[in-house]
Amino acid sequence: MIQKRRGIILFLIIILFLSFLFTLKLGQIPISYLDIWTVLTKSNQNELLNDIILNLRLPRVVFAILVGAGLSLCGYVMQSTIQNPLADPYILGISSGASLGAAVAISIRFSLKGIIANEIWISIFAFIGALSAMLLVNLISNFRNKSTIIRLILSGVIINSFCIAFTNLLIYFTKDLEGARDITFWTMGSLSDVHWIQVFVLAFILFFVVLYFITQSRSLNLISLGDEPAATLGIDVQKKRKLYLLIITFLTGIIVSQCGIIGFVGLVVPHSIRFICRTSNSSILPILLLGGSIFMLLVDTFSRSIIPNQEIPIGIITSLIGAPIFLLIFIQRK
Repeated sequence: MIQKRRGIILFLIIILFLSFLFTLKLGQIPISYLDIWTVLTKSNQNELLNDIILNLRLPRVVFAILVGAGLSLCGYVMQSTIQNPLADPYILGISSGASLGAAVAISIRFSLKGIIANEIWISIFAFIGALSAMLLVNLISNFRNKSTIIRLILSGVIINSFCIAFTNLLIYFTKDLEGARDITFWTMGSLSDVHWIQVFVLAFILFFVVLYFITQSRSLNLISLGDEPAATLGIDVQKKRKLYLLIITFLTGIIVSQCGIIGFVGLVVPHSIRFICRTSNSSILPILLLGGSIFMLLVDTFSRSIIPNQEIPIGIITSLIGAPIFLLIFIQRK
């Protein structure tokens, strides 16, 4: 089993590296693999080529890797913590809540003529929106202490619809065209216009979140088996669940505040990885992160290449992939 897991990890690393090079090469301006090598080794004297690769394409590719890993981790931890195979930040309305928070921050920014122009404020509002959505979903699903999987999903659908409707309302009443365009950006998701500061911030946060959940692999394993077995073995289930969901909500808010709503990644990737490798949380985590990174790179490549000289918002592509998979899982789970 260990040998098989190592083989899968090595295979995914190779696929990730090849996807990384192919995505870095892709664009309106043709660039060869030799050009990429000379730029990365700092032996290329062409300033335009250096700028295209180092400041435009490379940040986007690295950011896609981080976003894919982060959203996959969010979905996996949420499914294990809630003990619900259909749990996902997008389905449960957390992503929409974060998008609504970001939209409110953008609206305030334009209304106050740039007083709130700092992206930190957008991230803060996105986190508040994601946390509020998560609390409302829990409140509705636990109404009269009769929480079930169906109630949880329907609660997520309700909050998701409410957040989308309110976001569209903000777009409708926003007089500034640039503000309306920015808000629309959050509703569809995109990895364009990524800067290195965004990459460094997300990498820093994701590193510590991944590190924390590596240390929590035993607790995640036990909680995924059920509340009673976990409590019997000394796990404070309620405390752990609240802490895990708070961390996942925070990470989702950060990701959405930077690239908008990219749905179903947290559903598609964990279930695909479980199908390939049925192991414990500690064993599956590296495979999960690699799988999420590859998935996001491939989807981003597809969104940029399907129509010449145009880019389809990446959230549309992931929804087209994720919705049928969600339906399939829903039917299989009866």
